[in-house]
Amino acid sequence: MKQKPEDSIRIFSAGLLLNQIDILMAEIDGVRAAKDIEAVHKTRVSSRRIRAILDVFHDCLPAKQSGIWLQNVRRLTGALGAARDTDVQTVTVKTLMKDLPDPKMQAGFHRLLLRLNQRRQNLQTRVISRLDDFVSSGVVEEMRAECAGLISRNQTVYLYTPSLYRKSFESIRSNFDVFKSYEERILDPTNIDDLHAMRVAGKNLRYTMECFSSIYSHELKLHMGIMKNAQETLGYIHDCDVWMTELPLFLEKERTLTIAYFGRDRYAGRFEPGINYLLENRAQYRNELYNTFLQNWNRWKNEGVWDTLFQLLQVPFFEEKEIMPLSLIKQVNNGGE
Repeated sequence: MKQKPEDSIRIFSAGLLLNQIDILMAEIDGVRAAKDIEAVHKTRVSSRRIRAILDVFHDCLPAKQSGIWLQNVRRLTGALGAARDTDVQTVTVKTLMKDLPDPKMQAGFHRLLLRLNQRRQNLQTRVISRLDDFVSSGVVEEMRAECAGLISRNQTVYLYTPSLYRKSFESIRSNFDVFKSYEERILDPTNIDDLHAMRVAGKNLRYTMECFSSIYSHELKLHMGIMKNAQETLGYIHDCDVWMTELPLFLEKERTLTIAYFGRDRYAGRFEPGINYLLENRAQYRNELYNTFLQNWNRWKNEGVWDTLFQLLQVPFFEEKEIMPLSLIKQVNNGGE
């Protein structure tokens, strides 16, 4: 018979989940209003953290219900992700437009910005629909009820058990192994799919580390910062790869639309200087980002960053029935200072 997860892990996971649900729900009105792109960003991040919690602690939650919860959250994340990606592209275009080297490039940037705004408006309809589905599905109430029932026992169950620390070690280790498995394949800058997959794996690792960061006080701060750096750099590389795929298609589509409207492609050429400039700019930026990532990756290895991470994660594996977070252990060892 499968052993039931310890109460300490169940209660700990409930606290994490309830906190992220509250954060997500607090941003929904901002997402609907679509006046501040940060609302979409914060909601998307929160939805990803909820997904990480449901994944890491899947054996601590009702199997049937948690599967439905995860499915609903994923659908919301997908809509928010498309909207967020378009917001980021719009910001990039607006930023580069401020300092174009040639006035002839303006036409291409203005047309691209028009299409991005149109896309974002269409995506907003999808975002609202997914939000409505998420709210009306009842999953928020179900998750809150499940979490509240567990958290009500918080005063009678000691959380910092060896099992909780062992859970953190195994979860982080598993995600790290996936992240590191791409090490050899990313040495070739043309391995676009592998770089993107490593980015996704890095994001999963970072969110998993965040799940357990509170039981280590500030001990994981350095490593979470490194993972944030790695994830963001790989994310920027992916953004550039998307630009380099989409921009030639954009030019071709605009040429087709121009011919359909004017009967010839004479006017389509005015978009090329700006779009070609953006294409070259993103290619150069990608190269810089890629070299920076490899340099950082080698430095992290040489400095033994990953070794220290897992040494840290193994420290609390004691035989005692109850153990304390590292921050409290240090206070005891230092006479309560």
